[in-house]
Amino acid sequence: MTGLIDIFKEAIIYPISNIIVLLTIGALLLVSNIPGLLFSYGIDLSPSIVGIFGIIALVVAVLLSGYTLSVIRDAIDMNVSIPKLDFAKNFVDGIKAIVLEIIYYIIPTIIVAIVFFISGAPNSIMKILSFFAENEALLNQTLNSTGAVNTQIFQMIPQEYIVGLINGLAITAIVAIILYLIFGLLYEIALCRLAKYDTLTEGLRFGEVIKDIRTIGIGKYIGWYILLIIITVVLSLVVALITAIPYIGVIISYLLCAPFIFLFASRALGLLYIEADRPE
Repeated sequence: MTGLIDIFKEAIIYPISNIIVLLTIGALLLVSNIPGLLFSYGIDLSPSIVGIFGIIALVVAVLLSGYTLSVIRDAIDMNVSIPKLDFAKNFVDGIKAIVLEIIYYIIPTIIVAIVFFISGAPNSIMKILSFFAENEALLNQTLNSTGAVNTQIFQMIPQEYIVGLINGLAITAIVAIILYLIFGLLYEIALCRLAKYDTLTEGLRFGEVIKDIRTIGIGKYIGWYILLIIITVVLSLVVALITAIPYIGVIISYLLCAPFIFLFASRALGLLYIEADRPE
């Protein structure tokens, strides 16, 4: 059984084992984010140019989603080298990965929407809006000279409306956090099954996904997830410091830092799934 420390030690050195692939992924990210990069330099682009780069960004996102499967697949097969980019296959795999993600996240989204409506939050919002409509003259009187709404108007709103809204939003937020966390964990393993078997059907076999998690160990999986978040946050802080470097910081972050984190996380997931890679 591979320890979590061993998984992350291997994953952290994995991205630099092939600098060419690392830079290629970085170049794709850089090109797809050129509008934002130029904007940071104070250069504006026309809406049509921004739209073109939006399409490029979408294509790159699909490609990298598919490439994630290649990295995971190689980790499961215990290949130590970084796979080459195969644009045709990566794009097709990317579509599969995105469809899988939509299916897994649409379930909690529907449940959260239902909870939101039955929590009373929409009713409280309607009551507040009705209060504003019924007290339009009062609202106009509380506008300050800058045109912003004075806080006095909010103090006039009946407290039961505010409490109802806060309670409804709080309940919805708690349910959303729990559900998205659970389905997020399920999706990660489903993604591994998609990578291993190269078929969307295997990723949608919820029973097998749960069996894989049990084989890995729920405690180990949660521990892996927490460590992944911690390491990713630390790496992101480093990226933020590099980004602060005038002119070249943003370029460095796209070329090196972002692809590094991308490859690291994908490899770590694949290495974890080896624990569930049972013989059929």
